[in-house]
Amino acid sequence: MSRRLLAAALIGAVLSSPFVAAAQGARDTVSILVRNDSVGFDPHRVSGRGAAEVLFMLTDTLVAVEDDQKTLHPLLAKSWTVSPDGLTYVFDLRQDVKFCSGRAMTAADVVYSLKRLVAPETRSPAAWRAGKVRSITARDAHTVEYVLERPYNELLLQLAQSFGAIIDKEEVEKLGRDYGVKGLNGTGPFCWGDWKPRSEFVLNRHDAYRWGPAFYENRGPAHVARMVWKVVPEESSIVAAMQTGAGDITYVAPEWAVEQMKRDPRLAVASPRVSNYTAFLGLRVNKELTGDVRVRQAMSLAINREELVKGLWFGQADPATTYVSPGTLDWNGDVRARFDPDAANRLLDEAGWVRGADGVRVKDGKRLAPQLVAAGTPGWRTRSEAIQGALKRVGIDLRLLLPEPALAMAQINSSPDFDAYALFAPYGTAGEAMMVFHSAGIPAPNRVNWRDAATDALLDGGQVALDDAERAAAYAKVQRTIMENAVVIPLAHEKLFLFSNKRLAGVKPHGIYNCGVYKGLDVKVAAR
Repeated sequence: MSRRLLAAALIGAVLSSPFVAAAQGARDTVSILVRNDSVGFDPHRVSGRGAAEVLFMLTDTLVAVEDDQKTLHPLLAKSWTVSPDGLTYVFDLRQDVKFCSGRAMTAADVVYSLKRLVAPETRSPAAWRAGKVRSITARDAHTVEYVLERPYNELLLQLAQSFGAIIDKEEVEKLGRDYGVKGLNGTGPFCWGDWKPRSEFVLNRHDAYRWGPAFYENRGPAHVARMVWKVVPEESSIVAAMQTGAGDITYVAPEWAVEQMKRDPRLAVASPRVSNYTAFLGLRVNKELTGDVRVRQAMSLAINREELVKGLWFGQADPATTYVSPGTLDWNGDVRARFDPDAANRLLDEAGWVRGADGVRVKDGKRLAPQLVAAGTPGWRTRSEAIQGALKRVGIDLRLLLPEPALAMAQINSSPDFDAYALFAPYGTAGEAMMVFHSAGIPAPNRVNWRDAATDALLDGGQVALDDAERAAAYAKVQRTIMENAVVIPLAHEKLFLFSNKRLAGVKPHGIYNCGVYKGLDVKVAAR
């Protein structure tokens, strides 16, 4: 059965489900359909989009950024100053902010939250985003001083991400290991309701909320009483739910259904100004099979990105010849991936890998059969199988491990027992995208285990540069290094399409960390 026929066949089942009845009958509830859940919602210990998209509603940051991913606005900090040497930031906090518990937020909460982010015992994969911190202190109850060891030109942009969330120390200490699993007390426009892992997460309106960023018409409280994040792994079910009114919002519609959904008069569609989200393979340079740069280069040369995007992204993405998407701040395209299987074969011959009787290359009695971990979603399954077929044609027997998404993410972050992985990279700037290759980020976010003193020095130099040209030059060199060494294999630059049911008004795409909705303050059920 084709996917379109399957979607049609599912409509009857979807319409009769309790989910549909609840969605259609609750004028004060909005459902957002996503494919993957998170393993938890501790903002300092999780790094996936599945956590960030919810944390943006549960928590706030000192500053907010527009959907151009560069224009900053006050949020918890009503203003800030930066010293001429770029080392000292002073944040003047709002005095009307309350946590969902009703307790007033103070400078002590900001200091605790940001110190926890960078504390070694937290082991946060996002600690680098805070810069090299010398001290974070409260000058008084509503003023925070943030002092760096060296300048960091993207500090404010990074503190606008979900990792910069301001949280409640008492809640962290009370819940211990269950923090972000059984609760989280934030200052966001919605509060923790009920999380059923891999099923749904109900968020309840924070009625005291009045401090949303100025790019929303409604600064708070939210118009709707509940936001329900529904996990719907099956692509066809997402399409059927949106077309029958069972779902209100999604930005993970399958590429094969995008044009069909755009033509549906019951749905509205919009895209943010900027949303960088690159599908790629990471190749671990410390593993026996992928440690040879010639093998990594051959793997990249064997993949036809144009064909992959046309056939498996249904043309709803751009082929990625660079890890960073063109148009991104400080993008460099001097070295680009290309499709050349003849060159791939020559490199493997040169590296001493000889084809066996079954066509798979062998060296010193060992088969060239690297293991790749990817989320077991329909999209990654089909793409991984296509990549597996392409590599087989040059004698590489790619072995696929496809666990459910949360487990896949855990394995990619911590397990040493595989050679490669498939992921999406969300980022706002080239500097942000490249920073994951700093050796200080091993084992995560530097999951490829790239350890290179020259790369570290360039990344450090790019961070501290107060001159735009100097910063861009440093990051350009890192991009060339990463591409020349085939540390990652870029596949596609995805596009974000935010679909919403026309019973809603005020649905605005944002795109931060490739999340569609951000705070959701303007979303409301339109009058019929």
